[in-house]
Parts: sequence; C-alpha cells; structure tokens
Amino acid sequence: MKILASKVHAWVTRAVVAHPHDLAQAFVQQFDVSRATAAKWLRKLVAEDWVRKDGTTRPTWSLGPRRLLISHYPLPGLDESLCWINDFAPYLNLSPNLANIAHYGFTEMLNNTNDHSGGSKVRVGVMQTANRLYLSVHDNGIGVFERIAQGLNLPDRRMALLELSKGKCTTDPTRHSGEGIFFTSRIFDRFTLEANDLVYRHDIALKHDWLYEQDDSELQAGTRTGMSIRLDSPRKAQDIFDQYTDPEERTFSRTVIPVRLARLGNENLVSRSQAKRLLLRFEEFRTVVLDFDGVPEIGQAFADEIFRVYPIAHPGLNLIPINANETVSRMISHTGSKSI
Repeated sequence: MKILASKVHAWVTRAVVAHPHDLAQAFVQQFDVSRATAAKWLRKLVAEDWVRKDGTTRPTWSLGPRRLLISHYPLPGLDESLCWINDFAPYLNLSPNLANIAHYGFTEMLNNTNDHSGGSKVRVGVMQTANRLYLSVHDNGIGVFERIAQGLNLPDRRMALLELSKGKCTTDPTRHSGEGIFFTSRIFDRFTLEANDLVYRHDIALKHDWLYEQDDSELQAGTRTGMSIRLDSPRKAQDIFDQYTDPEERTFSRTVIPVRLARLGNENLVSRSQAKRLLLRFEEFRTVVLDFDGVPEIGQAFADEIFRVYPIAHPGLNLIPINANETVSRMISHTGSKSI
C-alpha cells in the first residue's frame, strides 16, 4: 500500500518528539512496513529537513525546520486554547512575537468556528517551513459570509466583507466583540477567507484587499481560513492593536474602511441607500477613516448622506476621508463638510 507523504509529514512531527531514540521502530508500527522501508523514508525525511539525526548506531532524532501538524475536532464544545497549548505549540519553534501572533490568530479563528459556524467538525493545520508559518482552519458549517448576511440582515452576502473590514462585526454581541477576524487579518502577512463561493484576501504586499467569486467544488461547505507570516517578521500584535485603539481607554475606537467595498459589482456609488449600507455600525467608533482609493466618483445623495446628514445625528463621530480624487473631493465639499 502506498504511503502518502503528507501523512508521513503530519505523523513524524509529533512522533519524533515522542520517539527520539526509537523513531524507526515507531515508523514500522505506524505504517506497517519493513525496517528497510522505514529507513528509506527516514533518510528522505532527513534530506528534506523534516527531522534531524545525530549518531549512527543508536541515533537520536529531533525536529527539523519543517513541521506539519493536523488535528480534527468535533464541534461545538472545544477549548481552542487547550488545542493550541497541547496539540500545536510544543512542536513549533517561533520567536516570542510570532508565538504571540500565532496563538492569537489560531485561537480567535477556532473560537469563531466553534461558536458561529454551526458545523459538526473542524480540521486545523499548522505548517512551519524554513522561512514561513502557515495556519488553516476549515469547518463544515454555514459559511462566514452567509452567517454575517443573515445576522445583520444584509441584502447580499458580498456586503459581509464591508462589515468585516469595519471591525466589531459579530452576530453574537453577548459573547463576542467582533474584533477577531479584523485584527487577525491584519497581524499576519496574508489572510484568506473562503466560504459561500466567495474568497476574501488580505495581503500586506498588495494595495487592496480582494473579494471575488469562485465555484469551488473542493470547499463544498463551511469556511476555510488561511493565515501566513514570515518567521523573521518583526511585527508585534500589540503594534497592530495600537493602530485602532484609544491610547487612554485601550478600546477599539478607530477603523479604516475601503469605500469601494460598498459597491456591489460595477455599480456607482450614487444613492442614499448605498450610503446607509456603508454607514451601518459607524456609531460604534469614535473615528472612521473613509478610504476612497479606487472610487472614481460618487453621487450628490451618497455624499450628502455620509458627510452632512449622518454627522448631524452623530456629532461625536469623526469622519476622515482619504485618498479621494478631485471629483470625489469636490462632491464632498459641496455637502459643507469640514473634513476636506
């Protein structure tokens, strides 16, 4: 019977810790193969940096720079912190700042899955290479975009991305602040959400976040979350939190919203109803930075609803438009807004 390399990699990462002096025998028992076959596999694993071997007659085995960890859990009812502490953290070699980032992202995404997915199971994977760390969480639930659309009564699943981009987006405010996905997407180099035939991607190397539709027969159901970060990244989770929090109250009070996400398809932003879609939940913040990058023009009604009508009803909110071209800036100025 052919042995899949992926199964060997996932097994050996934990097995080498449990069997530092008898890894070959453990391999024979696990995969029901001869000692010669086990020896051949172990030579390959050494060559590919999955394990290290010290000595010849009675070798000592240890972890190499490459590690793969996969676990399956039933839902709901899991303790995401214990999952990290017992099943993943002991097998990784991370700097203190990355260990903190990985712990935060892992537990936030697994907790969201446990509490919101409506699924019965979740597959969690963590891979470490010579220069990157990858994490993935895949459940079989309703799908994150559909869950948000239902919970916030949105007219279209695609509007869920706009709400996620604001932060504080949760369908269960009694148990969640809604900050998990927002901050997780920003502390990693790359972050991807796939669900309901939609894919959201945040990449620090790209100017814009992306949402696009795809028919992914492999995903079938549920939500697949992917995160990655370079092992030499100096980033600290606290630095990202500080960008969006009040320095005195330590509360999540500031957000930056890409206005182009208020568009559905190729529609232009001209109406008050579109503005109200964008303005949903603004009152939860003290400062909202509206990024007009990628927005060629806006209508008078759209601008008036945001920059004149809404501030009158919410005088404590500070609206700051940025990256507006001349056409957009002129329309904002016509509202009498002092923001431009």
